[in-house]
Amino acid sequence: MGTQKQSGKAFEFAVLQALASSLGVANCQVVQSNAINVASTDFQALIKDKQDENVLAGIAAANLLLTFEPHLVLVSQGKYQLNLSLQSDQAGATGDVRDILLSIPQLNWEVGISAKHQHEALKHSRLSNQIDFGDKWFGVPCSKDYFDDIRPVFDQLRQLKTQGLAWSQLVNKETDVYKPVLLAFQKEVQRMETNHKGVVARGLVAYLIGHKDFYKVIKLKRQTKVQIFNFNGSLNAPIQNVQHDIRLEKLKLPSRVVELDFRRGDQTASNTTLDMICDAGWQLSFRLHNASTRVEPSLKFDINLVGRPNNLQTFTALW
Repeated sequence: MGTQKQSGKAFEFAVLQALASSLGVANCQVVQSNAINVASTDFQALIKDKQDENVLAGIAAANLLLTFEPHLVLVSQGKYQLNLSLQSDQAGATGDVRDILLSIPQLNWEVGISAKHQHEALKHSRLSNQIDFGDKWFGVPCSKDYFDDIRPVFDQLRQLKTQGLAWSQLVNKETDVYKPVLLAFQKEVQRMETNHKGVVARGLVAYLIGHKDFYKVIKLKRQTKVQIFNFNGSLNAPIQNVQHDIRLEKLKLPSRVVELDFRRGDQTASNTTLDMICDAGWQLSFRLHNASTRVEPSLKFDINLVGRPNNLQTFTALW
């Protein structure tokens, strides 16, 4: 497991523990699983100062969540038992980006948290000539033309893999590998947008950001940011005359891809990055890169949210 992934798992464990501490350990039940064991091990592997930082960041998040969720107020008062669990990484493959689940089974209530350690990137999705990104991401299969376009590039990568070459040995990988694959991806998304109006932008954002409502908790330097992704309006619900301290707004998914083109004004990114502009204020960047040190017939996207709706609420707590 890479260092970044280990740091992420450690932070998930810290947030979960901070929630239990803030709401009262007696009021919370941690659901044991392999995911919990892995995250606990990664947390314990941190030096003490890093552990303390993660816990402080988690406590800041827990305090904010208490102002958003009346159900958690009742838990803190001992009126209900809260189950805390970590999801496996496989959940993300179906568009559920939540790492931590908070649930009260007797009320059929659940909210989720996506925990990010010092970054705000979305999914790191892969492309290869075996992956139908359209079907996987939003239920629209890619065309034969798309696979015909990318096949020569991945066939070449497969041959280079047999030679044991490193990506650093490929002098023109940006123009010979990344750009032709991105051109095929661009053309395919544009074709889908034309033939399946109203499906692509909505499905893409829902897959990349998450089709279930959640709180994104981001640990940065001496501060915790909480972003609200409330697409379905399930967050912030009142209960038993307990109202939220802060009203959370409902987000609107986009309905169309306005533009998808290569990054302009940045020479280093002009062959590796596509910028997508959608309606409703959504804008995404797709940077293609190699996913390993050695050449392999698989590439990875680093996808970031670079433009967001005006009503995407973000709260910051310093610690």
